[in-house]
Amino acid sequence: MSAASASAASLFAPQLLERRARLLAASTSVSAAYLGELIGEIDAALERIDNGSYGLCESCHDTIERDRLECNPLVRFCLDHMSQAEMQAHQQDLELATQIQSKLLPASDIALDNWDMQYRYQPVGAVGGDYCELMVLGDRRSLFFAVGDVAGKGVAASLLMTHLSAIFRSLLSLDLPLAEVVTRANRLFCEGTAPAHYATLACGRATPDGVEICNAGHCAPLWLRQGATERLDSTGLPLGLFCGGQYTVQHLRLEAGDSLVLYSDGITEAQDPAGGEYQEERLILSLQDQFHQCAQAMADSVLRDVGRFRQTLRPADDMTLLVLRRLR
Repeated sequence: MSAASASAASLFAPQLLERRARLLAASTSVSAAYLGELIGEIDAALERIDNGSYGLCESCHDTIERDRLECNPLVRFCLDHMSQAEMQAHQQDLELATQIQSKLLPASDIALDNWDMQYRYQPVGAVGGDYCELMVLGDRRSLFFAVGDVAGKGVAASLLMTHLSAIFRSLLSLDLPLAEVVTRANRLFCEGTAPAHYATLACGRATPDGVEICNAGHCAPLWLRQGATERLDSTGLPLGLFCGGQYTVQHLRLEAGDSLVLYSDGITEAQDPAGGEYQEERLILSLQDQFHQCAQAMADSVLRDVGRFRQTLRPADDMTLLVLRRLR
């Protein structure tokens, strides 16, 4: 058994056994023939686990894409060897996922007194696993903002991102303190996803009095001031690791001209042709170079600089950047 096959087997065997048990429990609600067909698919997958071929394409014997196994642990062929019908269904699923994700992204024209804000969201494929939110709250004077990164890539990660977005949008309607919002979001995300799934997250609330921010295992947000940059390190574990996780909030008072920048590691871990990484230091330099410019100019400058750094290399991970600049 290859290492990839062994890893897939250990991850998906419990899911397959649970699916089999649920099918048997629901046997009275479906026909015997249909039940037998479904049980047969699961038993065939369990047999592939036993003989060491699980997670390998039955046509070319290469590893099946992990995100597809996460969506459906019964798949037997890699993308290159799907049937025409399977390929068409896969393309339709991608198009639907892209439409759903695009509707979850913040509006591009959000406005709030005292704040200039911009975000950039660039998935590496048709859909991405980064989470980005900008939402004016019910008092019309406060803004919720967030950037997160769900473990994994592709459709599976985008589904988890959708789940995370729905959780936060529901909780934000309750007008809870920020720490309570993140604590509850962690519990709901943990209870509603598989043990291997988690998400790093930096989020906050901007009000007329200042900014409060919570970092759950995410890249350190950057507080840009004239001639100085402060990193806001993590104060809690990623969401989904432990249902009882606790989170604390930092309080900031941004002056006019200060900016708060949140980003995903697709930016700082972008590589050049020699294998070097963009890293946080270059990101800070790019931002400080545009310190006196608007949020749009800052965001565009960073992405142009990342593109120059990568040269001809295609991005290997989703890239998300959010700039929140105090106007007065």
